[in-house]
Amino acid sequence: MLSFIAVILAAVVIFQSKQHLNLNKEGKRLAQAINTTKQVIPSWGHNKASVTITQFGNYLCSHCKQFDRDIVLRLEKDFKNNPQVQFQYIDVPFSNEISNINSNVSQKLYTLNKYKYWDLHHKIFTASPKASELNKTTTAHYQQHLLPLIDQLKLDHAATQTLQELIKKPKALNHRQGLAHQLNIDHVPVLYINQKRIENITDYKAIKREIITALNNTTKNR
Repeated sequence: MLSFIAVILAAVVIFQSKQHLNLNKEGKRLAQAINTTKQVIPSWGHNKASVTITQFGNYLCSHCKQFDRDIVLRLEKDFKNNPQVQFQYIDVPFSNEISNINSNVSQKLYTLNKYKYWDLHHKIFTASPKASELNKTTTAHYQQHLLPLIDQLKLDHAATQTLQELIKKPKALNHRQGLAHQLNIDHVPVLYINQKRIENITDYKAIKREIITALNNTTKNR
């Protein structure tokens, strides 16, 4: 009996070790992909922050909408002014026109005015239909709904015109060249903290503890 239990425990240890190695490989792939990509990655915080939070999401995804409301806004409140924390958002476009518009407009805005980006980012989550309700919304109707949000940003005339043109005539995106495809991310939202994939992304207190632990570990290693 004891030998049987020992075999079971050994199997558990081996499984956990393999799982840990796989997670480490996944984290390294993430870091390498982000460091070498040409894709626009909107972020707040310092580029050399010791703790980096990375979210993969989509504006049409109902779980991503809830994640933005329940988690991301609270992260901004608690950590945006901390120079040791950086948050970055990587859009994972779906294969439809509305998702294409959202990706085009949001990424272009970040290159034009990154300080205005986050305001529109949260508004697009609210304004976009859920993926399950796309059949109830025409592209033309959504375009008319999005245009006033650009006006509310109060950008200069050239930037406003550029974004309005992208809404009306979005550029085609190659979904097979993005970071999500490169990293085999097949669902959203996905959250990483310092290259560690977080399993329970609905528990804000647990996420916050993970960030604080990462900050404390960085301080100890200095």
